[in-house]
Amino acid sequence: MTSPAQRHRTRVLASKASAADGTAPAMVGGIFGQMMAKLTQDRRRLHDIQSVERKVELKRQLVPEYQDYLDGVLSGNTGQPNEVLATLMVWHFDVGAFARGLELADYVLRHGVPLPERLKRNTATLLLDEVAGAIAGGAVPKHDEAMLLLQDVARLVDGQDAPDQARAKLHLAIGKTLGELAGDEPRGPNLEMARSAVAQLRRAVDLHSGVGCKKLIEQLERKIKNAGQAG
Repeated sequence: MTSPAQRHRTRVLASKASAADGTAPAMVGGIFGQMMAKLTQDRRRLHDIQSVERKVELKRQLVPEYQDYLDGVLSGNTGQPNEVLATLMVWHFDVGAFARGLELADYVLRHGVPLPERLKRNTATLLLDEVAGAIAGGAVPKHDEAMLLLQDVARLVDGQDAPDQARAKLHLAIGKTLGELAGDEPRGPNLEMARSAVAQLRRAVDLHSGVGCKKLIEQLERKIKNAGQAG
């Protein structure tokens, strides 16, 4: 187990390495080199596993081992190209640690940190696919928490280029979450929430007709109509 002193040293070294020269790529040696060597070894372990479920479980075990280094890089805040940070951003999404992953994504987008070429997507598209898409699929059962994460995604991808089909996932996720928060018999502010949910879902359909929310729109419109009749 890593001692508190070792953890502190890792954070300090990562911060100093990051702050040494904000215009140069991360050095091969030093703490970055150590973390890249670890990442390479961990990737090999993942490559040897065929089960997606087991891959995710291994990532869940590995992710905490990088946290002190990531904290140091964020503290340095110079935005050097950093494959370790970019990869761990994705791993956080893979294991459902969305809040931490979005913290890393904020750094990546602010500094234009390149993603590994193998991902074949830009950061905005990845956020829409892996975070908004996962939440739309029910990955975050607490609706208040889901909405906070979606608001963060919306802020991060605002003005960023991404395919319409990917962006539709964000509107779908927001619409579904608002619909859940509005409840079965929306009244007052919840009624407005239900209307906002419909608007988000319609926007998702506009962007991608196959997004799959037409029935949900019909259900919400029925609730809104019933609420008006009851009022």
